[in-house]
Amino acid sequence: MLVTIDQLDESVKRFESWQGVSGREAANVMEEEAFISDQSPEISTATIKDNILGTAENIEKRKEMLKSAAPEPIDFAYERAIGKNDSVYSNFVELIADVQKKIGRIVVKEGSKNIGFATGFMVSDRLLLTNWHVFKSIEDVVDSEVQFYYELDMRGNPRQSVSFRLQASEFFFTCKELDYCLIAVSSVDVTETHQLSSIGYIYLDPALGKLGNEGEESLNIIHHPEGDYKQLSIRENLFKKIMPTTIWYHSDTAQGSSGSPVFNDQWQVVGLHHMGVPNRNTQGEYLDKNNQPIPRIGGKVDVSKIHWIANEGIRISVILKDVFIRFPDSSFISGLKKRPGTPFLTPVVPPVTLHEEKDKSENMQSENSNVQISFPAALLNQSGSIHLSISTKEEQKIPAPTSPSTRSMNIDESLIEAKKLEDGMDYSSCKGYLPKFLGIEIPLPLPKKPLEKFISKLNGSGAFVLKYYHYSVIHHSVRMMPVISAINVDGDNNKRLDKSKRKDVWLKDNRIDYDIQIGDSYYKGSGFDRGHMSRREDANWGKTAEEAKFFADMTCMYTNACPQIKTLNQGHTGGLWGRLETIVLENGAMQERGKAARISVFNGPIFNDQRDPVFRGIQVPMEFYKIIVWYNDRKELKATAFRLSQSDLVDDIDFEAIDIDDNLTFKEYQCSIQSLERDTKLDFSQLHQYDTYRKADGEPEREEIVSEEELKKIINSL
Repeated sequence: MLVTIDQLDESVKRFESWQGVSGREAANVMEEEAFISDQSPEISTATIKDNILGTAENIEKRKEMLKSAAPEPIDFAYERAIGKNDSVYSNFVELIADVQKKIGRIVVKEGSKNIGFATGFMVSDRLLLTNWHVFKSIEDVVDSEVQFYYELDMRGNPRQSVSFRLQASEFFFTCKELDYCLIAVSSVDVTETHQLSSIGYIYLDPALGKLGNEGEESLNIIHHPEGDYKQLSIRENLFKKIMPTTIWYHSDTAQGSSGSPVFNDQWQVVGLHHMGVPNRNTQGEYLDKNNQPIPRIGGKVDVSKIHWIANEGIRISVILKDVFIRFPDSSFISGLKKRPGTPFLTPVVPPVTLHEEKDKSENMQSENSNVQISFPAALLNQSGSIHLSISTKEEQKIPAPTSPSTRSMNIDESLIEAKKLEDGMDYSSCKGYLPKFLGIEIPLPLPKKPLEKFISKLNGSGAFVLKYYHYSVIHHSVRMMPVISAINVDGDNNKRLDKSKRKDVWLKDNRIDYDIQIGDSYYKGSGFDRGHMSRREDANWGKTAEEAKFFADMTCMYTNACPQIKTLNQGHTGGLWGRLETIVLENGAMQERGKAARISVFNGPIFNDQRDPVFRGIQVPMEFYKIIVWYNDRKELKATAFRLSQSDLVDDIDFEAIDIDDNLTFKEYQCSIQSLERDTKLDFSQLHQYDTYRKADGEPEREEIVSEEELKKIINSL
């Protein structure tokens, strides 16, 4: 493939101008002059500015990123990130296998003729990312395709590839200044036997902190060099320099690698491979691997012959900034913000029943006839899609009910949609509760011997911890609800960006048997609320508003809920129980660098087989616990335990016979962690030394908290 001398010269000029300068230390200087896009009116100032963190700030961001993204122990990942450890865990291979299938060989075609090759990768359910110099205009796309699985199998034989046509007519945008191109891909392959959804896509994280110090961290590239079968350049690509819009790295990437994703060791995309820095002699001639000058043909050289001394990639965070500014309302671009396996972000909207309204005197086959379609106005306030199917054939009515009741048909279809969401959920990227979230190891409390036999096991596994985003659950197979739900809470308002209206969609977890989870049929008409153990508000934080909402939505799992009477769950008793975390964050926990504090919280029911009343065959817990772990202003770790109890425990409560809201009252108590350990049969021994409840022998193990003011005084005194 021939590339213009100008493109190569620009790459060399940037490389030589800043070769001896640290990008992080010279960030302010480089903001204005490091890249041609700085002078381009096509690129906004917002895209270029504030893209480089100083060394100290970046190290903190890198550690924070590793905590949330590393699929391995954090200390181990950090040692490798700073160049002190070249080992990887065996799951590194599984991560490669997962990500590489989303990377394809682009075949640039005119009719049936192949005129070039490149690499591209799926970045949303419909969009492919590659370089501007692959498709400089929509006309260049013509009949081009992307081939997935163009690779060798374990025996060295070619696999059967799957080809999808590029649909530039649906979406196409190409940017010369940042050398990227986004293009829609057909939803079915050329044989109409494979769905694009089976390929999946790689989520692009817009946050800074995906790379550490220059000269320390290794990078990974998956690509189709010169159109060849898929190849991997693993951990031999040293990250050398960061610029406002680009990164430089040393590797052996060859022509055909244009459009390749550049990954860190957590398999986050950090760059879009753009161009190499070619070797040249003192006369300015570009050299091959034998140090021989490469002939120029019409102001271009054959890059397949060039000896590369460095490579340049466009930073993914910069590409995202640019495209979000350009397309604030595009549904295609909005798809870039959605993580794979998150269908519950769109609420389940029951199918719309359509009714044809026609005058009896009107002939429906007349060319002038009108069809009126009516549907509930409430649907206008819901997100999601409304699909209309209209036929002009008289024998095909709209809709064709499969049961006598249209209403029951809608309910059945709605349940089917919810079932599809449950069955299709992918939890592989969920990290769960992080023990080192507070900077010190606070392990997830585990069941003691008497409780172990009742713990739900993940299907086909001996594992029993259900990991979600920011929280983890251990589930009781007989009581059909959590024994503990542990969550990490960040009070930083800069991470609490979601202001959307709350819409809960409750799902069962497909990793354990559905039959041991309380579902919608239990709650419907029961008078009970689905009481979150780990609160939705506590998980509602992230790098973006969409991410925060996504994490909050995932607390709506039946494995994270217990039946609770409405006076308790909805806070009619004054709301103190629901504000315990907030009170600790605002009144006691250490404020770090002007940001709100972090806490970890353990929540759950206190089961009492003798006292808990039965409703619809399930014992309903009447007591709940909460343990908040936090640092005070003196940087002392504290663990404060609370207990929510029915004021006078009543035997044989008949939920059907009494008005629960009027006859049951609950009170909040501060209590000892040891008392909770005894009653929950969970091992809280790691927290005993931090327990703030100190009472002499013979004194009660709990003390009632009568007001929020009293609790604030207690917290402030610790």
